[in-house]
Amino acid sequence: MDKRKLQKRLTGLISFKTDTIIPIDLFKLETPKEIDWSDFFQDRYDYSYRPVQTLREELPERIPVAQKSVRDYLMEQLHLNSRDKKTDRIGEYIIDSLNEDGFLDTDVDEIAKVFNVTEEKVTETLKLIQTFDPPGVGSRTLEECLMVQLYMNGYDDNSVEVAIVKNFLREVGSKDINKIKKRLNISQMRVQEAIDVISSLNPKPLRGFGSSVIRYIIPDIIVKEIDGDFEVILNESTLPGLKINSYYREILSEKESLLREEKDFIKQKLTSALNLMRGLEERRRSILKVARFIIEKQKEFLREGISKLVPLTMQQVAEAVGLHESTISRIVHGKYIDTPIGLFELKFFFSGAITGENNIDISTRSIKERIKLLIEEEDKNQPLHDQEIVEILKKEGINIARRTVAKYRKQLGILPVRYRKGG
Repeated sequence: MDKRKLQKRLTGLISFKTDTIIPIDLFKLETPKEIDWSDFFQDRYDYSYRPVQTLREELPERIPVAQKSVRDYLMEQLHLNSRDKKTDRIGEYIIDSLNEDGFLDTDVDEIAKVFNVTEEKVTETLKLIQTFDPPGVGSRTLEECLMVQLYMNGYDDNSVEVAIVKNFLREVGSKDINKIKKRLNISQMRVQEAIDVISSLNPKPLRGFGSSVIRYIIPDIIVKEIDGDFEVILNESTLPGLKINSYYREILSEKESLLREEKDFIKQKLTSALNLMRGLEERRRSILKVARFIIEKQKEFLREGISKLVPLTMQQVAEAVGLHESTISRIVHGKYIDTPIGLFELKFFFSGAITGENNIDISTRSIKERIKLLIEEEDKNQPLHDQEIVEILKKEGINIARRTVAKYRKQLGILPVRYRKGG
């Protein structure tokens, strides 16, 4: 079979239901010495999408959420990841300097002069922003934008993909594959494979962001109360569904005519596909483990409300489910859970704690909610001073300082007492 035809038919080896990218090199699979072709189509796992029997007969109603601007989205990530106020200020300046495609047009040395800091400090902040979503945001050139995305997807400086972006972008644009092949001393098939990866990257990171279309959320996890207990169900429709491209059946039917190189190429791709599928299966199990642990801890919250929210950290969850804290962070990022009392982001359940009476930890989120309620119900002609709130909370077994009440009040966006009088 002609190699170019083979390559063309191999394009899109794996069919995704979403654009989610999972580095396949995170998973390992022992490769048999010879391919047992039937194994690839009669695998003991069924990775195609199947409705969960215990899932609601109909998907949950789509829930509209308030639009968040691109700036707000990036600022939120900055404030979650920034280490100091200086980084905050520089980062905010950089974000406000991005063009509509997400590129930084302002030179690093100019930003350094504005804040009277070293160029290294500005570059450090810029590198932080380049780790944000969407991938590639904050880049200064097309090459840097593509490089950032490759690094985020697990490619390193030794990879063909990185070498092509660094040295042959013009040749990629003009489709001069022969030149790339000769300079890198690799096969045409390998060059095309790398170009396919590069073509899947986003050259304009903010393209498509900030549209006026209402965004809807379908929860990733569903919690149902059954006979007084809570059942946690994974909404399979929110996860990527993969399958081997049907073209393989046609190719494998001609396996006797395949060259050894072509046979090895197919073997490599099938192995990668199966690794990825098994990786997704592991991801499903991890999401469920994390969600079940959270719900087990928060049963009283689901029954009685915010006052019963249990303090919880990612480190606690990581230790309980046997995963790294950074893995927990990735699992909960952007995930939503539909419960009998409403829809929540998974990260809602993570909050600090203050020790109350009898050494019982109380969630800072529930304390904030209590402060908010006290102020909502106060006499508007005689609104509560922060110290009065301290005394009320103390009677309820919550011992916090006046400055802590003031801090929480500010975080809630509530004005000081002198501005609330008569309101």
